[in-house]
Amino acid sequence: MRTDTQPTIATSTPSPSTHPRSSRSWFWPGIGVATLGLVAGLALGITSYLGSQQEIDGFARTSVPGSVSMQVDELGPQVVYFEGDESVIDNLVVAVADSNGTAVAVEPYEAELIYETTDLTLGRAIASFDAEQTGAFDVEVSGTDSGQFTVGESVARLALPGVLAGLALAGLSVVAGFSLWLYSILRR
Repeated sequence: MRTDTQPTIATSTPSPSTHPRSSRSWFWPGIGVATLGLVAGLALGITSYLGSQQEIDGFARTSVPGSVSMQVDELGPQVVYFEGDESVIDNLVVAVADSNGTAVAVEPYEAELIYETTDLTLGRAIASFDAEQTGAFDVEVSGTDSGQFTVGESVARLALPGVLAGLALAGLSVVAGFSLWLYSILRR
């Protein structure tokens, strides 16, 4: 009997079913979720913003001094904007009358609300009034001989909901995609 023999060491390769390859399967779906959500969120936000720009371009506008008649189809606040040299804003006088000719209370716009049209004209909110009935409203602005004014809904109400929804969708999809990607790493 021989005592100088080397012990035999058995080696084997792991079977494919025990290899942690399946954890990589979450990597590409994570990237896909993040990418698709980011693109969809940005598309929603940009579409909403561009839609609000079209609404702004469609506002009734006229030169100052002047008056414009506007149709209000939904009750609620309406905003008067001035497009021109902001140094004359304090001199402007705004008067509003409903379809019966009754004066409507006008409040100065205290917050700063600025928009930019597609032709790069800046508009600043100068006053607001509450349309308590639907129909025609006559809006008159005087106090300077320059610039123009426009009347319509708050531009913040036009653009903000869609832009925020788009940003939320983009952000949540990036978080979901990152979570799937992280899951694939931690499973290794």
